[in-house]
Amino acid sequence: MTALLLSALLAVAPHGREGDAQAFTALTDAQGKPIADARYAQWVIGDVLHVESRADFPDGRSIVEQTALRLHPRIEQLSWTWTEHNGELLVREYTIDFVKKKAIATRVDQRKRWKEDVDVEPGKSFAGIGFMTVVKALRGQLKPGQSVELQAVAMTPKPRTVTVTVRRDGADPVHMAGRTIEADRYTIHPEIPAIAKLFVSAPDEHIWLIGRDPAAFLRFEGPLVEPGDPVIHIDLIPSAPVRPQARAPHRHR
Repeated sequence: MTALLLSALLAVAPHGREGDAQAFTALTDAQGKPIADARYAQWVIGDVLHVESRADFPDGRSIVEQTALRLHPRIEQLSWTWTEHNGELLVREYTIDFVKKKAIATRVDQRKRWKEDVDVEPGKSFAGIGFMTVVKALRGQLKPGQSVELQAVAMTPKPRTVTVTVRRDGADPVHMAGRTIEADRYTIHPEIPAIAKLFVSAPDEHIWLIGRDPAAFLRFEGPLVEPGDPVIHIDLIPSAPVRPQARAPHRHR
C-alpha cells in the first residue's frame, strides 16, 4: 500500500487512557541475545505522564532514560533525559527542556559538552522514549500505510532537530519468548537533508504495539541513543535474565 502523508495533522491527540504501569523488560542485541536486565515504569501525576526505563548491564554499566509528557488536550513532551554510568562514573548524559527549548549533551568519555538552543514546536517535537507514547496515540489517527511528519530532537552527539516521518506499517507478528504475538508495526524515518547525510547517518527506528486495542508497547528496535550506536531491541516479554540475580533498579522521581 502506498504511504499517504497526513501533512494536515495539527497535533497528536490522545488515544485511550494512560495510567500507572510497570514491566520487567529485556534489552537485547539485534540478534536477540540478552545484554541487559531492564525495567520500565510509568505513572501519571495530574495531567502529566512520567516514564522511566532503566537497564543494568553485567559489566556494571547502567542506563536510565526519563521523560515527562503532558497528555491533554494534545500530547506534548516537556522534558527528556538519558544517562549512562559505568559504576558511579558518568559516561554520557543528554537532557532536553522542551519548554525552554534548551538541550545539553555531555560526553565525558570524549571530554566534550554541547549546550544548544533547539527549534521545537510544542505537540509536534519529541525525543527518545517519548515517541512510544506518540505512536500509541497515532493508532487512532493513522490507518495502515499512512504516515505523518513530526520533529525529533536527536543526539549526534550534538543536539539536532530533524524532521521524521512516522508511518503505520500495519500487521507484523512478533516472535518473542517462544511465542508469536499479533502486532502492529510503526517506522520512524529521519528525513535527513542530502548535505547532512555526509556527516550524519541515522537508521530507522521501529516500534511494535500489541495488535489489538488498547494500544500497548511490545518491542522497540533502533540505536541505543546516538545514530552510530549499536542497534538494540527492547522487548516487553523477556526470554531470560542476563544474570541469575539482577540487582533491583532504583526509581527516580
